Amino acid sequence: MEEKEYEVKKRGRGRVVGERVVRTDAERKVTGKAIYGYDYGTIARRRFDNLLFTEILKSPHAHAEIEKIDTSKAEKVDGVVKIFTHKDVPDVKFTTAGQAYPEPSPYDTKILNEKVRFVGEPVAIVAAESKAAARKAANKIKVKYKKLPAVFDPEEALKSEVKIHEEGNLVDEIDVKVGEPEKSLKDSDVVIEREYTTRPQKHIHLEPHASVAWVDAFGRLAIETTNQVVFHVRRILARIFGKPEKDIRVRTWEIGGSFGDKQEVTTEHYAALVALATGRPTLVSFTRAEEFVLSRRRHAAKLRVKLGSDKEGNLKAAHIDVISDTGGYGTHGVTVTSNMGTMTLPLYTKTCENLKFTAKIAYTNKIPAGACRGYGTIQGGFALECAMDELAEKLGIDPVELRVKNAIEEGMVDPFSKVLSEAGKIIPRKIASCGLTETLEGGAETFGWARRKKQSKETSGAKKRGVGVASAMKGSGVPGFELSSASIKLNEDGSIFVSIGAEGHGGGLESVVTQIAAETVGVDMDSIRVVSADTDITPHSMGAYASSATYMEGNAVRKAGEELRGKIISRAARMMEREPQDLDIAEGEVYLKENPEESVTVKEVAMDAVYGETDKAQLEGFGTAECIMSPPPFTTHFVEVEVDEETGEVTVTKYLNLTDVGTPINPREVEGQIEGSIAQGMGFTLFEEMKFDEEGRLTNPTLSTYTIPRSVDVPEIETRLVMTHEPTGPYGAKSVGEVCIVPPAPAIANAIYDATGVRIRDLPITKEKLKKALKSM
Repeated sequence: MEEKEYEVKKRGRGRVVGERVVRTDAERKVTGKAIYGYDYGTIARRRFDNLLFTEILKSPHAHAEIEKIDTSKAEKVDGVVKIFTHKDVPDVKFTTAGQAYPEPSPYDTKILNEKVRFVGEPVAIVAAESKAAARKAANKIKVKYKKLPAVFDPEEALKSEVKIHEEGNLVDEIDVKVGEPEKSLKDSDVVIEREYTTRPQKHIHLEPHASVAWVDAFGRLAIETTNQVVFHVRRILARIFGKPEKDIRVRTWEIGGSFGDKQEVTTEHYAALVALATGRPTLVSFTRAEEFVLSRRRHAAKLRVKLGSDKEGNLKAAHIDVISDTGGYGTHGVTVTSNMGTMTLPLYTKTCENLKFTAKIAYTNKIPAGACRGYGTIQGGFALECAMDELAEKLGIDPVELRVKNAIEEGMVDPFSKVLSEAGKIIPRKIASCGLTETLEGGAETFGWARRKKQSKETSGAKKRGVGVASAMKGSGVPGFELSSASIKLNEDGSIFVSIGAEGHGGGLESVVTQIAAETVGVDMDSIRVVSADTDITPHSMGAYASSATYMEGNAVRKAGEELRGKIISRAARMMEREPQDLDIAEGEVYLKENPEESVTVKEVAMDAVYGETDKAQLEGFGTAECIMSPPPFTTHFVEVEVDEETGEVTVTKYLNLTDVGTPINPREVEGQIEGSIAQGMGFTLFEEMKFDEEGRLTNPTLSTYTIPRSVDVPEIETRLVMTHEPTGPYGAKSVGEVCIVPPAPAIANAIYDATGVRIRDLPITKEKLKKALKSM
């Protein structure tokens, strides 16, 4: 054997992780072979000859009591099977939020409520033989409402005598501090206090929600759905319908995008209700317009920021105060709002451990908010990063220099984690990997920050140029709450099945898991098949959310793969009459380290395990992963904008990000996640806003009226990965899914100020809003 070949085998593992491999799901998706949950509505029509279709009657009022519902005329429509109102549903309150138990969101809703709290809230469900019959019947239902005063502003809601829920309009409040923030602010040489606001944003995933439910041959409730948290869905449905979890099966197909909107019970409880009551399979699917009112949106927030520093720019104290709008129901309200402080304040704590975070989460008579990419960090990050620039200006210090001076570093403990984390579970978080300073300093050099900033001051005419910077940190899973499990088994032909309880929703989880399994066991990616997200056959997982997929599922798969690898080597050692410690695996072969020519294939080991003469065994491994540290990824973004002062038009002309995600499993996928985050963040910054009229009705519930970035609106994005190694992550990896959605808003806002001298603190920064501000200068 040639020396070169020997070296390849000697390295063994290390051929897959870190490589720009083609995603395992790429071919079936681009060729249209992938089956998405929404597709299952079409499949169900062929599979079930007695499929029921549904239509949801929605409230025209933002706040009203239902006094009477007359369904008599609707019931006479040909094809109608059953109509459900609030009198026909279990008298059980629950939360639709797909979160770990005990859920931090309030139990404040039923399948159908006797009181409506937003325009579009479901009032009745019609089940019929056809969609047309269901729609026709829904239009014949007569509802008598007692209209109540509505409150749409969260600050007004907290003061109002109008009670949206029986307990009042305050969902919860947060008041925590570390150190002596009040004293430190008072003693600071320079203090700024600013107020910022963010608006609701819709997720705009391409695939709408859909579920099919039926009662199987064993009397069990079965559900096929578009959902990223199938085990949470099973638990919530068990509570609603009083069933043991063994009598409920929830599985998902591929998910056509989510951004958090499918971390929720959204269609499943409606489909289950009808299927259990009628004994017939039932389809519930949303139109695009229904997506806007029946699913979730981002929490709007008003944030007040106080920063105090000495004359040199060393931060001494920071305080963020928030009023958050959770809409008609409190799903995810507490945890999203918590992240506005806990995921942002630790960023600049090199010299500052005097932190305060206060917040109130308010019910309003708007469409409920929920999980949305960034999960609170995007609102808090906008406020903090704009405030850092405003502090830098007051100090006369360059914004990059101010950030470098205060940036958290490796080895430090996130001071805020000592007193609060998401949902209040306190787990001090030591920063074991951190490339934040490198993203700032390296980014400034690559971008040509000093040169571009100087040039922006020299522009003249109607079109002005400016530059901006912003940084962010996030997490990898929810500390103290996450659990992922994985099983991996060897088939007799040497192929491998990997089973995980989470389903990816666009980020390439299947591919990442395949890479990690191949790397760990020592086989090719082509020999691996991944099965995911089926409560009957896959091990438990909290799901793919909170930037946890690669970190949590990856760790579980790595542990399962190590166990299987050990069993393969032990079996091979017996076959080869060698000691296990003398063997290794690479490229599907178990070989003697000292002489790689002496080897057996993994297939031969598998055949011996199943069909050998003695000690037959199924070779498999099992691994679990728990999130303790939730290691943060870090990122810094540099932007250049051109502002037309006559029209208010903002064009992003250059975009650079440097991002620390630890060791990337697949750099190509990481870059794709980053670019998608930035595009979505640009929409949040410049275009997207859910607009409501004075009655609380959403006025732009279509893709023709709700503006999202087009390809021509997004510049070429330059991405540079800062390589660190996270010791708690699979092969050194951290998360990437959410962190890069945070900086676009403050970076662009800071650049607009640099170009025009106009500071917009209210998102989105539309051209109309900017033009008006420019004229008022």
